[in-house]
Amino acid sequence: MATIETSRSQYAQIAELVRSRIADGTYPPGSALPSEDRLADELRVSRPTVNKALTILRNTGEIKVRRGAGTVVRSLPTIFRDAKKRYVARNEGNGAAEVEVSRHELHSRTVYREIGKATPPAAVADILGLAEGEPALLRGRVLYANDEPTQIADSYIPWSLADGQPDLLRENAGRGGSYGRLADAGYPPTRFAEDITVRMPTDAEQRVLELEPTQPVFEIWHVAYSHDRPIEVCVHVMAGHLWKLHYEWDDATHDQAA
Repeated sequence: MATIETSRSQYAQIAELVRSRIADGTYPPGSALPSEDRLADELRVSRPTVNKALTILRNTGEIKVRRGAGTVVRSLPTIFRDAKKRYVARNEGNGAAEVEVSRHELHSRTVYREIGKATPPAAVADILGLAEGEPALLRGRVLYANDEPTQIADSYIPWSLADGQPDLLRENAGRGGSYGRLADAGYPPTRFAEDITVRMPTDAEQRVLELEPTQPVFEIWHVAYSHDRPIEVCVHVMAGHLWKLHYEWDDATHDQAA
């Protein structure tokens, strides 16, 4: 039986103990934790102390409360997002997100919330060079891995580019996703740029992504260009505890010296 020292923060010790049990497989991914009363009895501490410890692990995304199942260990691994390779590999499936989730041997699923002509947010319109009131195609979706939500992704494409490409109005845009269809229209993506912000989720994002109010999200503004023309802005909102973002680039000074 584990011993909790009285000379140190008890809830911090309990959090570390539960974390170590998750790591060694005592509490495997997706399994239910013992009740707070049971842990309190085992460790000879008060239930509020156990609750405080589990709150730490809920905030870090290591455990979550699931309706009907109690408190369970997070079932998904950390998903690796390689900003460069994910777009190179998109022709392996219907889109980059599907490819990267599948590489973790997870089942990918996308639920579209909206596909159609829409007025984009002012900041998106500005990036795309759209006049006031000029429409864009919105492809708004929620992405899942093993039926757990991992991100919200809203893509905006100038309507002038989307018009005449009926596959862009379908959930399954075909092999290569929307970028494949833009290439078919004569606008192949040639360059990408991303801006990343870490912030707290909105109430709506908490509900969709099943987050605690204290769990931060990555907000990634991804812009695709065909040569010098911006052809898409995708706003990703991603559960911060589920993702590891990776970026790499060549040394420009070396190229200049050569």
